[in-house]
Amino acid sequence: MSAGGSSFLEGAIMFIAIMPLMAASLVTPYAKQDALGIREVRLSSAQVACYGRVELTVDASATYGNPFDPDDIAVDARVALPGGKSVSVPGFFDRPYRRSLTNGQEILTACGSPAWRVRFAPPQPGDYSAVVSVRDRTGRRESEPVRFTATPGRDPGFVRVSARDRRYFAFDSGQTYFPIGENVCWGHRRGTFDYDDWLPALGRAGGNYARFWLSPCWFTFALERPGKPGQGLGMGQFDLANAWRLDYALGLAKTNGIRVMVCIDSFNILRDKPPYDCWKDSPHNAANGGPLQTPADFWASAEMDRLYRNKLRYLVARYGADTAVLSWEFWNEVDCIGESYAAVPVRAWHERMACHLRGIDPYRHLITTSYGRSDGDPAVDTLPGLDYVQTHHYGSPDLAVTLARQQAAKAGYGKPHHVGEIGADSGGARFNDDPAGLQIHDPLWVTLATGGSGLAAPWYWEQIHTSNLYGLFGAAARFAKDIDWPAEAVKPVVPRLEWQKPPDPLPRADLELESGPVSWLRDEINRPRTVRVSRAGASGELPLAGIQHGVGGHRDKHNPVTFETDLPWRTRLLVDVGGVSGWGGAALRIEVDGQPVLTHAFPNTNPPGKHDTLNQYNRAYAADIPAGRHTVRVENTGPDWFYGCFRFAGAIEGLHPPLKAWAVAGGRTAVAWVRAEGRTWRRVCALKEQLPPAPPSVLVLPDLAEGKWDAELWDTWAGKPVHSFRVDVSPSGEARMALPAIEKDLAVKLRRAQ
Repeated sequence: MSAGGSSFLEGAIMFIAIMPLMAASLVTPYAKQDALGIREVRLSSAQVACYGRVELTVDASATYGNPFDPDDIAVDARVALPGGKSVSVPGFFDRPYRRSLTNGQEILTACGSPAWRVRFAPPQPGDYSAVVSVRDRTGRRESEPVRFTATPGRDPGFVRVSARDRRYFAFDSGQTYFPIGENVCWGHRRGTFDYDDWLPALGRAGGNYARFWLSPCWFTFALERPGKPGQGLGMGQFDLANAWRLDYALGLAKTNGIRVMVCIDSFNILRDKPPYDCWKDSPHNAANGGPLQTPADFWASAEMDRLYRNKLRYLVARYGADTAVLSWEFWNEVDCIGESYAAVPVRAWHERMACHLRGIDPYRHLITTSYGRSDGDPAVDTLPGLDYVQTHHYGSPDLAVTLARQQAAKAGYGKPHHVGEIGADSGGARFNDDPAGLQIHDPLWVTLATGGSGLAAPWYWEQIHTSNLYGLFGAAARFAKDIDWPAEAVKPVVPRLEWQKPPDPLPRADLELESGPVSWLRDEINRPRTVRVSRAGASGELPLAGIQHGVGGHRDKHNPVTFETDLPWRTRLLVDVGGVSGWGGAALRIEVDGQPVLTHAFPNTNPPGKHDTLNQYNRAYAADIPAGRHTVRVENTGPDWFYGCFRFAGAIEGLHPPLKAWAVAGGRTAVAWVRAEGRTWRRVCALKEQLPPAPPSVLVLPDLAEGKWDAELWDTWAGKPVHSFRVDVSPSGEARMALPAIEKDLAVKLRRAQ
């Protein structure tokens, strides 16, 4: 509708007066020189369901060089809510597209003129009105109110931290949201047509979570791309075609019941050294017209802060009204930017931007960030402005053990903890070694049984689709479907496993040492460490790094391990190499009491210009350790690095069945996951070991309410219960359950009898 108020003469005088101001802004292909005014505001619908989306198309005139700079031009709406309160909603610049698939490649074609829009999601039934304002460097104009009505709907709303238990998520409706899904961060030549395959398949399986990336610059949803301003490229502008793609994929996610963590930036854009470096192509780089001379300038640059705030405004304006958006993730693995990472400025930046984003997002979406180092940075992870904390992890010999440790540590932050990335090998999917998806399966179930806010989200989405492994999500989703996690107030419990028939003599068990973070920084994990090994287990400086750095270019991170063994029987140390640097190679040296017992070179065999991780050396390298006290030293004497983990064969007393178990218990529900002890991805899939099943055992769960409980044993691969029975919990709070022989694993669900 018309704003009115300005005569033609007034407009002409104003236009002449503001022409010099055009030089103050970036001049883009969308620049306009018109007298300020609002000709019409068109409403998409006069009635919308709660948490549906109403869209205002604003026919405005103004003078501006860059429609993505709110200092140059800003379109906003003040929306009056039922009851008298109002909220400010930013508008955005848009252009419609249509897509086609030609020779396997997605082609987008503009199919309309650029336009200004405002999107809003009404949170409650009732009558609303909106007044749109347009401001350029000459002044401000307002529209007459437009009115619409919200009716009750089926959408449960946006995702929040649960008010009942702040370790979990819930919708505005109060209904629990328990994320189950995967990373689907970008498509390839088929663009959004890839998402037509992936998202419906995930939704049909019971998945409700996905993750998208908005950078680096060549990815499907990249908003910032290097190039000339006159071509609509470079910092300060956003790629409208890719913005349309993100709209499309979010709409597809919503149709399939999936909420999306939107990752705004990945470390690659600030990383200037291999691997995974994209600084040379980054639009942030001054060499490409960006504002930064070096990656480290990002954290304190006033101009970069301004550009980032503009990007946050655009994201909130265009996508904020979509309940498919679960959360904003500032960074994917921010520490992986490399040597330019510094904890203090990175923390200050997150604090600054979280405060700003909270102030401009009327929908209060959750905010998070992530680290490549699995332990993260507590100084950032505990910031009040970040609503939940993440773990990313690859490559430890027992993924379940590592994730259980991370859950135990990060539960103390008083926030939801989500495993945002998981995989057996960061260098590749390795699905030829793992056709059943053990690297997906085990993280799903251990996060379920340790109190995670949702299930671990695997990487390698294309291989998941090609191998049709969506059933792994479905199996876990069926198990968790009827559990109201915030209502249960679950806590971790320490299960016991007992022999049904103790063998005589008791067998000896392997001692597997958990791999800790993989880091290329000069930090605590990358220094020499000492571990003591006895018949009772391992103690000392644990966990060990998941990477061994050499004495060449990584001398400042050289981290040999010394084992002090004291065993009444001989054992064998197995150093399992899981990938070698494709830049310089590496070398393994094992000494016992100062004498070398094994040396093995891992030379770089890549052709010039290629630096793929070398996997031909992947196997376990063994050294025999006699009984008694000995000093065993393991180090990388080569030029670069190798991934490695450690196991002592038959080193500890088998006082318990060869099983591992994790469990949580609440007021009316308890769950446990029990797995054959040695059945790890490394041993089963990489080393191809044939492991015997664990014999029948007894699972003892403590800290339950006294009385009768109904128990189910679940096949975690088929996703169905295979046996049910009643359990009497003793006055001491213990439930004792006989378990059958276990070849792989099983899950246990207990419900307090009515």
